[in-house]
Amino acid sequence: MTVHNFLKNRFLVVFILLSVLLTAKASASTDTPEKDQLDVTQWLQAGPVLQILPAFHDVSNIRGNTFGLRELMDTELISPADIDPVSGTELLNRFGTSIRWHERAFETGNETFSVAEEAHQFHTYYLATQLHTNRWTESNLTLTSPHAMALYVNGERMNTKTSIQSGDADAGTLTQNLQLERGRHTILVKLMSGNDTEVSSGFSAKLSYDAVYEDAFTVSTSPQRPLALDHLMTLPETTGISISAEGTYVAVVVRQGNPETGSWDNWIELRNFETGETVQTWRGGMRITGINWSDKDHILTYTTRSGNKGTIWQIDLKAGTHEPILQDVEHLGGHQWGPDNSFLLFTAQERPAANSTGVQRLDGMHDRYPTWRHRSFIFRLDPATGATERLTAGILSTGMGGISPDGTQLVFSRTHVDYSTRPFTYAEMLLMDLRTLETETLFEAPWVGGGSFSPDGRQLLLTGSPNAFGDTGRTVEGLANDYDSQAYLFDLQTREVRSITRQLDPNVSSAQWGHDGRHIYITGGEKSRTAVFRYDVRNDRFERLDTGVDVTSGFTVASNARRAAYIGHGINDPHKAYTFDLRRDRANMIHFAAADTYRHVRFGSSRDWVFTLEDGTEIDGHVYYPIDFDESRQYPVIVYYYGGTAPVSRAFSGRYPKELYAAHGYIVYVLQPSGTTGFGQEFSQRHLNDWGIRVSGEIIESVKGFLDAHPYADRERVGAIGASFGGFMTMLLLTETDMFAAAVSHAGISNITSYWGDGFWGYLYSSVASANSFPWDSPEIYVDQSPIFRADRVRTPLLLLHGLSDTNVPPSESMQFFTALTLLGADVEYVTIADQDHHIVDYNKFILWKNTIISYFDRYLKDQPEWWNHKYPD
Repeated sequence: MTVHNFLKNRFLVVFILLSVLLTAKASASTDTPEKDQLDVTQWLQAGPVLQILPAFHDVSNIRGNTFGLRELMDTELISPADIDPVSGTELLNRFGTSIRWHERAFETGNETFSVAEEAHQFHTYYLATQLHTNRWTESNLTLTSPHAMALYVNGERMNTKTSIQSGDADAGTLTQNLQLERGRHTILVKLMSGNDTEVSSGFSAKLSYDAVYEDAFTVSTSPQRPLALDHLMTLPETTGISISAEGTYVAVVVRQGNPETGSWDNWIELRNFETGETVQTWRGGMRITGINWSDKDHILTYTTRSGNKGTIWQIDLKAGTHEPILQDVEHLGGHQWGPDNSFLLFTAQERPAANSTGVQRLDGMHDRYPTWRHRSFIFRLDPATGATERLTAGILSTGMGGISPDGTQLVFSRTHVDYSTRPFTYAEMLLMDLRTLETETLFEAPWVGGGSFSPDGRQLLLTGSPNAFGDTGRTVEGLANDYDSQAYLFDLQTREVRSITRQLDPNVSSAQWGHDGRHIYITGGEKSRTAVFRYDVRNDRFERLDTGVDVTSGFTVASNARRAAYIGHGINDPHKAYTFDLRRDRANMIHFAAADTYRHVRFGSSRDWVFTLEDGTEIDGHVYYPIDFDESRQYPVIVYYYGGTAPVSRAFSGRYPKELYAAHGYIVYVLQPSGTTGFGQEFSQRHLNDWGIRVSGEIIESVKGFLDAHPYADRERVGAIGASFGGFMTMLLLTETDMFAAAVSHAGISNITSYWGDGFWGYLYSSVASANSFPWDSPEIYVDQSPIFRADRVRTPLLLLHGLSDTNVPPSESMQFFTALTLLGADVEYVTIADQDHHIVDYNKFILWKNTIISYFDRYLKDQPEWWNHKYPD
């Protein structure tokens, strides 16, 4: 080949390569999809407000800077986080100038804004709109205006334009990337115009996004919105309640999340029983526990804690005083008043010296608990002088019960360990003469507590297991479920005990005397509800009180009046404070801490749904529906269960807020399989030695029945979720069925034997769930029902979640299932939460954990992986 031909051929090769590259570049440029756009024209406007640069603004400060437009924009007239724009309402009232929201459309981009009169003056406008997203989205919001602008999204400042264009200059732009979760997002613009009349007018807003988010956005100025996680985290919520002796006052404890500190603020509101009006409020960053009223209607005490020390505060409403009566007690526990305010009893712990060697001999199985060697003892306080007296000592902790009406006797308990028989501990109930401190043992029994005196001092009201006193509390043959609690009366003279709730299906959670001794008020789990029952002691008869809510919690009766107070909530019904007139049987809602916000929150509907299994068992359930539910459409479904010994309550919110899942577009089916309490002892007894043998089949059959009965439930997009025992059920179900498209297990048990032996509470819970069955004699439970030994059968994508400080179900339970499924090539994800126990309680980690669950379901049940991929990129 000649040099000429060689060069010619080489040039040809280069030419071809360049042509290919240019063609590929052109093709790539052509294939790049154009962004979809949405003109944002609907706004609310408030203003203008005149803002003036301060005196000497043009003189350099100590840092060498003058005070100009940028600094004026940083001066907030109102906290953006507090702005909730509603047409016709006032935004702010500043030095006598009030501005209100009104509708304004920006359709041409040429709409005008007024200008100030002087060079050092500015007119400030607020523009607001609501951007609704029906999924997780990513987009760019571009604002165009010659005026200065600051952009806020959901109260957070995102971007600022501090320049003002005048004359023929093009209007400036401000562009912000937005990554938004499903829900309503408040877009707020603070716009500032100067006094330059040559400034061209105008404002426009455009949203641009990829085609994958087509139809994901809508814009509105309506305040209506679906439930969002920030409602559950940041809005005030009633968490505690207590009523004064005569029923004149109700003390309400309110908790509110604080995003800035990542924690919760607490305060006490004292309200009038009759009107609900606020009498007084106490704030101050307190960790409030143990609110107690004395027999005097005007004296209230509560406990605050700082580190390991606690202080009891007394509020005297008559004297107008608020002062500590017991200060800085190490490891302070609870307290209660004696009659006539003559004394107060409290508990405090003693703890052993720290072991610095790192080597320790365990004093039995219980010694695995870090707190096992802590001992609690009872003390008496004279509130008039501050003098204290120790009432109990020794090697065993003492738990405080009730004080007799005449103030001379105290019921208390000590817990003994007995590894020879389940449940491996028992309570010794004792009576102390408070004049001599002499004691006598009343009885010994497992699974029993309480001990409040009747008003005549002759009987004790107790709560405990149906097995606590032999057959006295049982309605079934053999062992009953110890968690199906009963209420008992113990006669102090005859030492006889009788169950008063033996024929009552609800599981007793609390019991308290009425002021005259004629009635006892029982709070108990009635299927998925929590109800209050009044027991007529003389006629041995129950009646259910109509509290008007699904879940009645904290029901407390005045000691000297026929009045009560409680917290009520339920499905789509946030926590509120109620009073109850026990004479007229009339409930009255006195306080709804988050009423202003929730009046704009929309919920979907809910329905009860009971399914009858082939064997005739009725499986109780309820269903949450998305907002604007349409039976002609199909929806993804989340199935939620526990499967253990407690029902899934109809409580609002909680750790697994079904209302929130429904707000994200899911149908949520909650079911109560065999073994749970609240349905009678025969039903709850089925939990013993089952470990999913019966329950897993009930869940599968019920879900199939639900899908058959509800054509709008998409059977191809069904997810399952459970936690703790429910997490175990999730793992087990995936070894028995492939009907689910995805599943979530939080803190689940994969190996019953390792949970039994290693979990802090494993062998104690198993003393009920695996009553008298052990790994060495019951492989059909400990091996055959352990999901780890069936891991090769899993075909469903699974998300495992676990707090790394979980003392109940060790994190190894999720880790070993993750290991097995990974080696088997299964579709599995494992997300750990550092420094969290069985429940995720850290403010910020809770948000991340909850969004992890929803984004995982979106990935598999909606074919929307973008949110998950954004959170957890490969």
